[in-house]
Amino acid sequence: MASKTVARACFLGRRSFSGCLRAQSTGAQSSPYSAPETAIAKHKPSTLKEIYAKYKNGTPISVVTAHDYISGKWADAAPSCDAVLIGDSLAMVAVGYPTTLEIPFDEFYYHCASVCRAVKSKYIIADLPYGSFESSVEKCIESSMRLMKLGKICSIKIEGAYEHEESISRLIKLGIPVTGHIGLKPQRFNGLEGFRVQGKTVDSALQILKEALFLQETGISLLVLEGIPHEIASYITTKLSIPTIGIGAGNGTSGQVLVQADLLGMHTGRGPKFVKRYEDLYGKGVAAIEKYAQEVSASAFPDNAVHTYPMKTKVLEEFLEQAEKI
Repeated sequence: MASKTVARACFLGRRSFSGCLRAQSTGAQSSPYSAPETAIAKHKPSTLKEIYAKYKNGTPISVVTAHDYISGKWADAAPSCDAVLIGDSLAMVAVGYPTTLEIPFDEFYYHCASVCRAVKSKYIIADLPYGSFESSVEKCIESSMRLMKLGKICSIKIEGAYEHEESISRLIKLGIPVTGHIGLKPQRFNGLEGFRVQGKTVDSALQILKEALFLQETGISLLVLEGIPHEIASYITTKLSIPTIGIGAGNGTSGQVLVQADLLGMHTGRGPKFVKRYEDLYGKGVAAIEKYAQEVSASAFPDNAVHTYPMKTKVLEEFLEQAEKI
């Protein structure tokens, strides 16, 4: 049955049958949604060694989030982007939850798998979402290993410091690189009186510094600094021998990360102060859908000369002749 379907598709598309069989055997490569071989640079996935090479050279590291297959493909196709973060922010920008706290681990895992199928050439970091690791060291290891078994994830990101010392240490001993996250911790916004900048007082800034030094001593590979004054982020960066990735922390960190939906303008909200919008995909997307709908209403789309599959006149005549007999 499959061969008949392929043969028919080949006939309609004016392709040789042998050519279609080759396309069929390559699976996803035959999809109209697959990028041409030359569209994405062919090179091995970024490694922690490559990330550290940029860090030691003083070249800022660029990280962007991805939340599904398409956003993963976009990030992967950007040659200058170093790493992809599958952040729990996808709970809000991709799934529609009001905060990051609501997303179940299995739902988050589904999105991780989608991104991993798309990304071929970047260092991938994955969050542990709220509720998937806090209750015990064993729970943390179980959740982390499920993500690592996807085969593409390079590091697990954990929010917090002292309270997760044993979990972080165990993961590292098991060969799982850990990325830390301090400053503003979205998973704990209730205890922080909302999404507020951290480190604005002497005591608060010192606490963040101590957490950074502690996490480095514990053995983490990278450290995300979120929502803190740029002076504090810069100072902490100078005191560490591991790369810091800033978000809302100024340009004195070792690198930057932004939520892809924010930087591409995929939604109507302005977003946090630290976000720079590089595109307005929401506005352009709505405009494109509206244009499509108008063309459908006006019978302007599809154009039979462009968007359909031709049929030989003789075959059509024979069909019509036999159809009239039914």
